[in-house]
Amino acid sequence: MTQNPSNGKDGTVAQPANCPYQLFNQEVVWNGKWIQTRQVGFKTSNGQQGVWQSVHRNTKPIEAPADGVSILARVRKEGKLFLVLIKQYRIPCGKLCLELPAGLIDAGETAQQAAIRELKEETGYTSGKVVMESKLCFLDPGLTDDSQCLVVVDVDGDAPENLNPIQVLDSTESIEVLLIEQSKLMAYISNLDSSSIVVESTLLAYAMGIQFATLQ
Repeated sequence: MTQNPSNGKDGTVAQPANCPYQLFNQEVVWNGKWIQTRQVGFKTSNGQQGVWQSVHRNTKPIEAPADGVSILARVRKEGKLFLVLIKQYRIPCGKLCLELPAGLIDAGETAQQAAIRELKEETGYTSGKVVMESKLCFLDPGLTDDSQCLVVVDVDGDAPENLNPIQVLDSTESIEVLLIEQSKLMAYISNLDSSSIVVESTLLAYAMGIQFATLQ
């Protein structure tokens, strides 16, 4: 293991704000091209000790607001409102995954610039309007500090550039693009065969929010 330079000579770690634990012996267990794994010891106020293991990205530019973006792309086409979704095989899950378009923020990019670029690359759709950008949020904070901003964009589905969108994928990517009517999103998700396809949590939370907003 590689000793983390944030440790003091006695093995203690600088105490983060609002942390109720005493942290010590933080170490990088493995360091790869894209991620690293770490572990740190912690002690509770009553003296109980444990070890926390976590995953961290190696790719976040210093000035970037988050590691990446997820994109809620609302497509208005032929008088209807659609959401752009993607489907791709995720090796860690061992299944296809239904997701929002997403990607990492490059150096020098804002979250909104990254969202427009990633939408074009993954789906071929061109957005001319950013509606909103969320606050920083974390995808699975018990396991990783992987962070994102959620960016909502509008797409004119009747515009010439969006009539036959062409993806600009990396050589290692294999992504299927779907347009699902927003009013039918939860029904579409509910009818998926979970033995072969799973749903990304950000997308599922959005679909549940739409459904719950209509409940009395």
